[in-house]
Amino acid sequence: MEGKEIEIMSQWFDLCYTTKIDLESATTMGKEIADAYSSPQRSYHTLEHISHCFSVLDRVPVAIEKETELRFAIWFHDFIYDPKSESNENESAKIAYQWLKNLKVCNSKHVRNLILSTANYLKPVKGQLSYQVLHDIDLAILASEQDFYLEYQRGIREEYEHLPDEQFFLGRGRFLHSLLKLTPIFAIQAFEHQWEEKARQNISNELKKIEKVVNLVPPIEK
Repeated sequence: MEGKEIEIMSQWFDLCYTTKIDLESATTMGKEIADAYSSPQRSYHTLEHISHCFSVLDRVPVAIEKETELRFAIWFHDFIYDPKSESNENESAKIAYQWLKNLKVCNSKHVRNLILSTANYLKPVKGQLSYQVLHDIDLAILASEQDFYLEYQRGIREEYEHLPDEQFFLGRGRFLHSLLKLTPIFAIQAFEHQWEEKARQNISNELKKIEKVVNLVPPIEK
């Protein structure tokens, strides 16, 4: 692992230490996590994405119930990631649930349910704060500055390189249009005030580019 990845993984060992997970179990699963997020089919869903998630979590302005479960959910939510599969979240949730259940360190069912909630961000967010925080954390990239947003776009396209441009951009366009229909995109009021306008601007700009690639994507509604 490179220095940056070692720094990110130190957060994993901090979490395991605070939850009294034995070093052998923490190390074994830590290696599996590092290997999973460093796999060659990933360009965006990497350890850097996990690091960004935690940087956003640290800026949540209110106390979070079940924060330990939320932190484990962040680590495991993209543990399994195959762009060709529709069962990534289910598989990731099962692994997290079984590992945490065996160790008896937190509410493993809540971790599982948090991960499952990441399968579709177009559905209404559950009322519990931990679900809302995870929702906003995973979508925070939408409100990033231009250079980071462009890196995010490139990363997603690389992960779906098995799709031809027309098929990819048509699906991507539909997803982005659906995001714009959410009112608001972000569930937590503080993040809505901070990020909503920037996210909509980024999404709209990406849609304009998509329209130049394929004419199948409908124009942005005004």
